[in-house]
Amino acid sequence: MKSRWIAAIVICISILFLNCRKEQSDRTKGVITFVNGDVFIQRGDQKIKASVSQEILNGDLLTTGPKSVATIVFGENSSIIEIQSDSRFRLQQESNERIFFQERGSSWVLANKLLKDEKMTLHTPTTTAGVRGTKFYTAVHGDMTFTCHCEGQIELENTANHSKKVNNSDYLAVVKGDKTVYIIPSDLQKENIGYSHNHSEIQNSPVGNQNKMTPEQLQIMFKIVQKKLTAP
Repeated sequence: MKSRWIAAIVICISILFLNCRKEQSDRTKGVITFVNGDVFIQRGDQKIKASVSQEILNGDLLTTGPKSVATIVFGENSSIIEIQSDSRFRLQQESNERIFFQERGSSWVLANKLLKDEKMTLHTPTTTAGVRGTKFYTAVHGDMTFTCHCEGQIELENTANHSKKVNNSDYLAVVKGDKTVYIIPSDLQKENIGYSHNHSEIQNSPVGNQNKMTPEQLQIMFKIVQKKLTAP
């Protein structure tokens, strides 16, 4: 009788463990939910044309062409990523850490509150962003990385000098070499440019609203950035 009772306990624990492992697997599993234009998955030696409902595997590299966008959802909307035009974006899972590598291009990430033991980081050629429940936009332009802190907080590291900062206000961080500068709302407002967090390249994105900045406004913003980068 005692042995049956022990066996029942072991079975219950095993079921709970398997359910826990399944729940964790479901949260880390990525699925493509939107594709527009030329989007491909590089998986080892294979180059696969991306399609809706396609599962993303550990180590996959997504590439997007001009005017091409894809969105990926992890779990039940635990995280959503909009990978934008002309991008190279690698996805990797290590134990309880989800790691993204943005080699070029831009992305908009919505990370809903992670579990206690979960971690998420996004790497670019010049920065590392440590994430815990936030929304942020990242764009790689040449040797510069732009990170807009849209909601919540991230710890942004300049990988050239390993300086780190957790944002305590609303700003756009720009990293070039060992220098990090910050564009605040008033910098743009002085030039009659509205400061917003509309970064999507598509309409009705699950991450947020579409970007309406004109090419002229973008040029003005780049001039502000260059001025700050060259300041003593």
